Parts: sequence; structure tokens; C-alpha cells
Amino acid sequence: MTSPFHPTNWSQACASWIHEIQIAFDPPAPVEPGRGGILRLMRWSTPRVTTLVILSFTLHCTRPPMSISTTRTSSPNGISALEGQPYIEEGIASWYGGNDDGFAGRPTASGEIFDPDQYTCAHRTLPLGSFVEVENLENHRRTVLRVNDRGPFIKGRVLDVSKQGAHELGLIGHGTSRIRLRSVDAMGLPTTLDPAANQADPFVVQVASLSDPKNIDTLTKELENTFGIVSLQSAVTRSGLSVKRVRVGSYTSRQDAEQAAEQIAKLLKDRGVEPFITRQR
Repeated sequence: MTSPFHPTNWSQACASWIHEIQIAFDPPAPVEPGRGGILRLMRWSTPRVTTLVILSFTLHCTRPPMSISTTRTSSPNGISALEGQPYIEEGIASWYGGNDDGFAGRPTASGEIFDPDQYTCAHRTLPLGSFVEVENLENHRRTVLRVNDRGPFIKGRVLDVSKQGAHELGLIGHGTSRIRLRSVDAMGLPTTLDPAANQADPFVVQVASLSDPKNIDTLTKELENTFGIVSLQSAVTRSGLSVKRVRVGSYTSRQDAEQAAEQIAKLLKDRGVEPFITRQR
């Protein structure tokens, strides 16, 4: 019997020990997805998911930037807007509905009776029933008003606010102030104007407000020869004078109305006439 300490037995023992180590450290056989437990599934899927993430990131970073096309419109009246953006305008605002101006209780352009204690305003072209956020640029007070009337028809002014609106904006003691307005919804959030309003209530060019029938007739005939349709709208001024507003055209595009206003201004440049754009009602 060979001694356990014999060199031959040592060699066999070492060979067996090395074989066991090789077995212990032999890499695991590949496992198909769905077999062998969650850890093996994660070990199989991780490198593949990583590859997809890297590929997606690379494609995104090398893609050329998207080009956004916008159109800006502006006018001398301080109107500035981007297509698809809220309507914004700056100018002078006044207020009406005081005890002695006689407007309380009269019908507005929308047909409702004017109440000075409501949050309403008058604008030449904004759709009736729309809302605007108005900021007094001199004291930065703001309020939201509903457009229910047309005006102001005084040069240099863009908005007439009710007495209540004037209180909110701090206009009562000053009479007028420079303001900025933008179109909003009933909740006061910025919104765009509805293009359908241009079809329902087209633009017109108001040329003059006259009280003398002879002057009204002369101007009407002169304008008809050049521009076609001329309409007359009855109105009462703040001083109580009954007048006829002489108006030209019916335009569903503000740009067309502006071109007509420029042509009329050139035609009547020696008469002191300053036509402006408003709506049929």
C-alpha cells in the first residue's frame, strides 16, 4: 500500500484539486430569455437595452433642428401680434359711464344696455363678446374686461373702459392712461382671436361723423364713385349731437381694410379727414 505522503499520491491529489477549481469557475451556460430567473433575464437584456438607448440618443442629437415659421403683423396703432398668438395692442385708454356723459342705459353695439358698473369696454375692431386683459402701464394695475361696444372714436385712443373698469385700473382721477391689452378667455388666460369673427362681423373704414345732411350726401357720392359700398350709421356723440357715421366697404381681411383706409386718406388729404378701421357693428 502506497503511503499517503508518496509523491504519486500528491500528484493525483493536486490534479483533482485543480479540476475542482476549474469546475467551480467555469462560466455559466447561456440561458434563453424567460428561463433561469429574473437575475439571469436582466443580465441577458441589460446590454441590449443599453445599445438601444445609445442609438436613440445619437439619432436625436444629430437630427437637424426643426424650423418654425411665424408671421408678425404690426400697425402704427401699436398693434403687434404673431400668427397663432394672442392679440396685443398698446395705446391710450379713456373711460365712459360717468354721471354726466349720458351713456348709462343706452344700447351698446352688441345690443345689450350699457351698465357703467359692469366690467366691460369698447374697442374698434375686437370681436364683440371677446375678453381682454388690460394693464395700466403707469401704475401696473390690471383687470379683465369684456368687449360689448365700439369705440373710442377719438384720435389716438384705442380703448374705452366702463366706470367699473376705470376704478380697477386707477383711471378715474386721471381720465386717460397708456395701457396694454391682450386677448384672453373668460378665465383670463391668453388666447387667439377667432378668425370666424371676420366673416360674421366684417371690417369697415369709418371716414367721418357728420351732422349736416348736405355734407353727408356730398361725401357719400364722392366715396361711392371710387370705393363702391358706402353705409351710414346713426350715432349720438358725448355732447348729445346726432350724427351719421360715413363708412366704406365690407372687408373680411384687416389688410384689405387698411389698404382702403390709406387710399381714402390720400383722396381726402386736404379735408382734414383721418379714416380708421372698425366693424360693421
